[in-house]
Amino acid sequence: MVLYKFKRLMDKYNVNFNLIVDDPKAGHWEAGEWVPGSPEPIPGHGSIVPMPQSLIYQSGGTLTAFDRIIYTDMVIPLQSHLDYNGAHYTVTSKIPYSEYADFDRYILKSDDTQTGGGSA
Repeated sequence: MVLYKFKRLMDKYNVNFNLIVDDPKAGHWEAGEWVPGSPEPIPGHGSIVPMPQSLIYQSGGTLTAFDRIIYTDMVIPLQSHLDYNGAHYTVTSKIPYSEYADFDRYILKSDDTQTGGGSA
């Protein structure tokens, strides 16, 4: 099957972000207590776009104007955290396009800790 190549278009709109992947095995024992480790941010790139109003409406209140979609060629584990432009997101779902294109689409849910909510 022929892959559609969107890399050049995606590179035009790529932004940099920090990806934080929780590793439940990261940490150490201290005085008989498990102390979770703090994950190091991983630099990432992708095209982050606002959530379409039609998708917000169809979600029945699950998605908001503060949520985003990211198109990227990176593999991002679900429930990872993404920091971009002062806003914090959790990766909640993946729509795989990798069978016929050179990217995947992920839904980014805005975290409650976000102040100001980014730009809607």
